[in-house]
Amino acid sequence: MKIVPRQWLSAATLSALLLSGAVQAGGAGAPPAARPAVPAVQPAQTQAQAGRALLDRALKANGGDSLRGLRTMQQRSEMTFVDAQGQPVLVLGSVASVDYANGWMRATTLQGEQVVNEQFLTPEGAFASTPQSGTVPLPRQEARSLTDAFFYGAPGLRLGGEGRDSVKNLGEQTWLKVEGREIKGTVLEVVTRGVKATYLLNSQGLIVAERYPVAGLGEVISVYGDFRTIGGVQVPGTTLAYAPNGVLLFVAKDLETKLNVTLPADTFKVPE
Repeated sequence: MKIVPRQWLSAATLSALLLSGAVQAGGAGAPPAARPAVPAVQPAQTQAQAGRALLDRALKANGGDSLRGLRTMQQRSEMTFVDAQGQPVLVLGSVASVDYANGWMRATTLQGEQVVNEQFLTPEGAFASTPQSGTVPLPRQEARSLTDAFFYGAPGLRLGGEGRDSVKNLGEQTWLKVEGREIKGTVLEVVTRGVKATYLLNSQGLIVAERYPVAGLGEVISVYGDFRTIGGVQVPGTTLAYAPNGVLLFVAKDLETKLNVTLPADTFKVPE
């Protein structure tokens, strides 16, 4: 949006966790990630044409007209963070509300029933709110992570080919090798308003993995699984988030996703 939480766990949602100080991600000892295959160099025009065709296929596979008509989303998730040995160290809840039509967002992080952190993107700006410190404007970099999240995940495909800076088919690549399983597919790179989304697609065009930056952490590779159709859109039920070196950071489970629902009037009201 990755909160965002695709399960579209967007960069914004993970950024909220990092800003709260609740999570220290890291670890060592995992096997290095396989290097991406280097695709053959293509003329720019040919690469652009191939990119547009791949984008069309991805849009159709992940929701088609249902994605184009996406207006709002509400999602509840559970995130289990792990140590370097893959053992659970922290479980947090996430509640995300997104208004795609207006570009508004609210992401709430919970530990049990207690609110740890909330982030808001509204016409008035971007804000963070905690029970201890109240509400403050977000620094520019963290605010940018919220706006960037609208162009990640399956919802990032909803514009189709409209208003894109560039669209590229980067060919077949292997991103990770996890427990003997290669995470590989065809790479689609889409740049919109300066925001780069990088998708790994299977042969049908479904998004099976994605690379995106997270403020304070760097690049994350999310691997999606357990897909189901909600409102015509393919929504993953599980997300495995890895560092580029193959270290597992967290496992996210989608508890409930609702699309195109009427959001309560106070959803995006920023606490004073």
